[in-house]
Amino acid sequence: MEPDDEKPFQDSQNNTPVQRFLARHVPTQLANPRKLCYRHRPDLARLRGPDEYNFTDVQKQMDKLRCTDKAAITHIWSLFSAAPPQQRILILQGLLSTCCMPQLSFLHDAVKPLLRIDFIAVLPSEVSLKILSFLDAKSLCHAAQVSRTWKSLADDDAVWHRMCEQHIDKKCTKCGWGLPSLVKKRTTRTNMRKRALISSSSPQPVQMASYANAPLRNTCGSDETWESQTTILASTSADLPSSASEASSSEREVKRQRVESPQISDSQESSTPPPVTHDVATLPAQVHRPWKDVYSERLIIERNWRRNKYNMRILSGHTDGVMCLQFCDTSNILITGSYDKTVRIWNLETGEVIRVLTGHTRCVRALQFDDAKLVTGSMDHTLKIWSLQTGQCIRTLEGHTDGIVSLHFDSRILASGSVDTTIKVWNFETGECCTLRGHTDWVNSVRIHQHSMIVSGSDDTTIRLWDLNTRTCIRVIQGHVGQVQVGIPSGPGFTHRFIEAPVARPDMVQHQQLHYLRQQQHLQQQQRRRQLVEFSPICTVDNANEPADPPSDEDKSEARSDQPIIISGSLDNTIKIWSMVNGQCLRTLFGHVEGVWALAYDKLRIVSGSHDNSVKLWDMESGRCIHTLEGHRGPVTAVALSDMKVISASDDGDIRIWDYGVHATV
Repeated sequence: MEPDDEKPFQDSQNNTPVQRFLARHVPTQLANPRKLCYRHRPDLARLRGPDEYNFTDVQKQMDKLRCTDKAAITHIWSLFSAAPPQQRILILQGLLSTCCMPQLSFLHDAVKPLLRIDFIAVLPSEVSLKILSFLDAKSLCHAAQVSRTWKSLADDDAVWHRMCEQHIDKKCTKCGWGLPSLVKKRTTRTNMRKRALISSSSPQPVQMASYANAPLRNTCGSDETWESQTTILASTSADLPSSASEASSSEREVKRQRVESPQISDSQESSTPPPVTHDVATLPAQVHRPWKDVYSERLIIERNWRRNKYNMRILSGHTDGVMCLQFCDTSNILITGSYDKTVRIWNLETGEVIRVLTGHTRCVRALQFDDAKLVTGSMDHTLKIWSLQTGQCIRTLEGHTDGIVSLHFDSRILASGSVDTTIKVWNFETGECCTLRGHTDWVNSVRIHQHSMIVSGSDDTTIRLWDLNTRTCIRVIQGHVGQVQVGIPSGPGFTHRFIEAPVARPDMVQHQQLHYLRQQQHLQQQQRRRQLVEFSPICTVDNANEPADPPSDEDKSEARSDQPIIISGSLDNTIKIWSMVNGQCLRTLFGHVEGVWALAYDKLRIVSGSHDNSVKLWDMESGRCIHTLEGHRGPVTAVALSDMKVISASDDGDIRIWDYGVHATV
């Protein structure tokens, strides 16, 4: 470098035009951080980790230079820092024109990361939360690993609450995932109320006991009409909490060698017990878990369902086949009824028998309980109402002329189905009892639907819908070629989405009917054997215990609907899904090789128990068999389903609990 070339630089160290340039262009806007760009805002300086790293690296390189070189470079930086935006661009354009390819390549690599903006930290938290709410769970977890700021927002309860709303108790329309319900797991207050209710003394048993010996009068009615009875029934009723849990059982004692099928208990509780005013003040404040923890727990459970990962326990105690059951996850109670004439109350957590109820003189075929009472139906022609707190029999209802094989109640009425082909409806509030006539064979299943209808299934192969207001049968659904053992209507608010597969060939329907006829011959000879039946593509039998692949896009179409449905199981080995609106069969599920005795379902899956000793899990949306649970040594006569458990009962006298909870190991 020539000496003359260094003079301007030397002059710039004194009062030269360069110094005057610096004095003139010291940007006054630096004092106001609002006018600074994102990279130079002092309030965000602590967030610029990469910049601090680069500055440290540059400082190390500067320390290696001579003092004159260091001063020259510092001077250039000062000029650029003091220049207005327009002149900065001009300086950069001049520098770029003098750069060689290596320098341009360096700029290309260095500028790209510097253009990134931490928008989560810069934007208002409301906007950041809105952006994060569009991410899936995996992306949210990745976002939480970026920085502490990102973690605090990505773990926000509002974001994960929305995530839970999208996935829990339904399948997300975007990702196709669905998680189990968490209503009873969100807080401990509900459980505490239940315990307080059970432990408190209840006046209802006294009221019911006062009517224990009330006379019963029968008046015959016409076919398919109600028959009025003036029995005064003790009020179990309006004051008692009810649950949507359902339990009933079906079929004849004679049928036991040929068909052994009670209906299943739907273990999902849908109602909340009334407030317990006398000790609400003593309850601690409601404890909420973070919604991210709730989602994480539910995701583990859903993965266990998909991978068929469970813990299995066997409860033994009955001396004969178990015909009906119901359980409640929140109170850890399981109640079973058996051919040994007893009802047993089990502690689900310990597996021990809490109480044995005796009183029926023949087998117990149906039961249901809520928070205060238990109702049982027996082949001795009677219904019994028990106090759940004390185990005392409060009331015995008589009226049927033959064995009772199914029952269901809500907060207002109790319905029972019998071998005498009738359905009796007992009104808790008025004490009135009425009879529905129309079926021509055993009434194996009764379900109260939305307080105004009854859905019944019978050995006459039909499903009937009854209007309680007009007291008439409003629809007869036909389609099964075998005795209908269970028919369960969907609950309030139930929505479904079916992925429709190709229609089965007519010859396969004939093949299925022929198989059913052959099987009836084997049952009459009291010889059971298992067969492998080939089905069409829609009638798939599960392979091993792995979930079936979803149907291809060409072979499926989605049909979303919130219309009520009925799911039925029959001795023709099939499960059918019906529209309650028009009685149309929406889908038929094939897979069991012998009669279907028991069903339970929620919004995500269907569970079925069969005479072939197996329990099958089905996907509600696609209708495909996901897993087959085996182990029973006799026909599966009852099943129940909850968010984490499948409980099955068999003619072998055992109860099996398949627990898919977070601690599942198999």
